[in-house]
Amino acid sequence: MDQVVGVPHILEDVNSLVGALFLLSAVVLMTARQAQAVLRLFVRQSVLLAVSAFVLGWLHHSAELMIVGVITIVAKAVVIPQLLTRTLGPDIRSRRELEFVVNTPVSLLIALGITVLSYFFVAPVLTGAEQDILVNLPVGLDVLLIGVYTLAVRREAVPQMLALMAIDNGAFYAGIAITTSSAIIELAAGLEGVMVVLVSAILTRTLAQHVGTTEVGALTHLKEGEPE
Repeated sequence: MDQVVGVPHILEDVNSLVGALFLLSAVVLMTARQAQAVLRLFVRQSVLLAVSAFVLGWLHHSAELMIVGVITIVAKAVVIPQLLTRTLGPDIRSRRELEFVVNTPVSLLIALGITVLSYFFVAPVLTGAEQDILVNLPVGLDVLLIGVYTLAVRREAVPQMLALMAIDNGAFYAGIAITTSSAIIELAAGLEGVMVVLVSAILTRTLAQHVGTTEVGALTHLKEGEPE
């Protein structure tokens, strides 16, 4: 009986650990200086989101959250990274340092301020809330806001796209603690589909416009007759 009672507490501890790593991934993604590192961090962040969905699905006996976890892994840990890697291979693999509008120390201070602000903002809602809401709601909001800031300070297309999808990750991380209804599946499938289409559209536009800088991909060689 003690083992059965202890399982939920263990899962709650696992979800708390995942929440800490999820928040850390947003901060490191904000400061990462290479495109490949940003992509890897996004994949790991998406996996952490899926793990939280699986844990909460187990705690609440919710098949819907399990499905959300599967959708997240397929779309954000497999499909989108493959699209980016295959289409922008040279840019993704480049080891040059990415450009920022704001330097790293200032960004870290701003991220700290965002964290404090997000916890202050949701504090009234957390009174008497369950453990998963205490973790997921403030962390999800924090990651969402840090993603917005990351989108604003990045100067290059690929990190901006990944920051946009990190915003989506933050929103879902908060959302899976609030509802376990079938609506969350429809929302997840719809938004992940939109994200895949958005990434595909941006990559297609990049190819069509033939931008000759690695800020959106080393694609100049694809246009015939264009001098290097």
